[in-house]
Amino acid sequence: MKNITIIGSGLAGMSAGCYLAKNGYTVNIIDKNSTCGGRLAQIKSNGFTFDKGPSWYWMPDIFDNFFKDFKKQSSDFYSLKRLSPSYQFFTETSIYQLPSNFNQLCNLFDKIDPGSSKKLELFLKSAELKYNLSIKQFLNLPGQSYSEFLKPEIIKNLSKMNIFISLRKHIRKYFSNDDIIKILEFPSMFLGGSPNNTPGVYSLMNFADIKGGTWYPKGGMYEISKSIEKLAKDLGVKFHFNVDAKKFNVENNKIKSLVCQNNIEFTSDYFICNAEYPYVQNNLIEKKYQTYNNEYWKKCRVSPSAIIFHLGVSKKIKFLKHHNLFFDENFDEHLDDIYNKNINPKKPLFYVCCPSKTDDCVIPNHNMENLFILIPISTNTIVNDELVNFYYDYVISKIEKYEKDLIRDNIIERISYTKKDFVSEYNAYNGNAYGLANTLFQTANFKPNIKDKKIKNLYYCGHFTVPGPGLPPSLISGKIASELLMKN
Repeated sequence: MKNITIIGSGLAGMSAGCYLAKNGYTVNIIDKNSTCGGRLAQIKSNGFTFDKGPSWYWMPDIFDNFFKDFKKQSSDFYSLKRLSPSYQFFTETSIYQLPSNFNQLCNLFDKIDPGSSKKLELFLKSAELKYNLSIKQFLNLPGQSYSEFLKPEIIKNLSKMNIFISLRKHIRKYFSNDDIIKILEFPSMFLGGSPNNTPGVYSLMNFADIKGGTWYPKGGMYEISKSIEKLAKDLGVKFHFNVDAKKFNVENNKIKSLVCQNNIEFTSDYFICNAEYPYVQNNLIEKKYQTYNNEYWKKCRVSPSAIIFHLGVSKKIKFLKHHNLFFDENFDEHLDDIYNKNINPKKPLFYVCCPSKTDDCVIPNHNMENLFILIPISTNTIVNDELVNFYYDYVISKIEKYEKDLIRDNIIERISYTKKDFVSEYNAYNGNAYGLANTLFQTANFKPNIKDKKIKNLYYCGHFTVPGPGLPPSLISGKIASELLMKN
């Protein structure tokens, strides 16, 4: 029976562990932190339960397919609720509540721009094709050879995938209204890029949003991590927390052992890294065995960093919904600041999640609110207390403006999370918030390889390799890594 060590207990690492254990492998998962989940973690403080990272539950079919592989279903572990409205969207002139019902959404689009519902149907028909083809053909490809794309179904539909056109240009083929364009462009920010450098194929995310729906697991997003940890343990996976990987001992292009903090050592037949890919290459592997050196990583486009506030509020905030996207400042200026100028935006766009609108489990009592506020910023700027306080005042003032009431004095819990925390907790490259951006030349086979090119028994999974950032892709990434390892 082969022995596998997985570094990092993010979703991808736990997914890989589940598939390997199911197939008879002995699996140990180590993590430098005290709990599983990687960025999908949780903070409990004074009766408030805050999700630290991902807060959107899209593509429920991928979660369902994962659990089906183990003769389970998501409802065996957590209770899901579809949100309606899916989210609230603020532009410079209007506020929109995006209904989960498609007919109501069409009515909303027609109110914004008469006749646009017909364009939406055509746009989503194209997006549905991309979604279905991606789920069946693209997302599960290991990225080992371009011959993987020589399938009749892929070749037949390649011209319809809009791979070589930006998401922005693709959307503007259908729509001209600025507000509608913003509503359809925003998912690109969760893909680590901008609508200008994200390929049009990712309109599949609009299909996932509008037709697949926005969901919420009762108790918070961390219920996902807990459920997969439980599944892994039931399959025999052993977890080792507070174990910090320090160095691979490599001989003849093969890892003999992994040395960890306090001289703890793991010997295995194979290793899978769910830890941050650049960190592994730059810190765990000596230079002669590195496939990607520091110069390579400097040329990569990573997702933005972020300043995050977890706030507990001692009263209700009436205007907020569960998900709130504040795109009420100039979108292109914000993108230009963080991607091109590498400066901190003076009037940033930001996102507010208020799970207490859906779930009383996350607050001490029902008269309170739980807020997660995320401001995307450049990975190449300095983040200090002055900047954090400036953005805190900025977002609170804006929330007070929309609420038409003061809330500042009602904030009884405040936890800030910044670039240095991403680095210290997750060894995040340049403090990125969610991995490698899905630009054209960082998609599919252009991503760092899931199989190490120089070290025979080393594999990778997670948001720096295929298929990319996000919770559903993480589950798939773990599956791909495990299948490739077992095949080889």
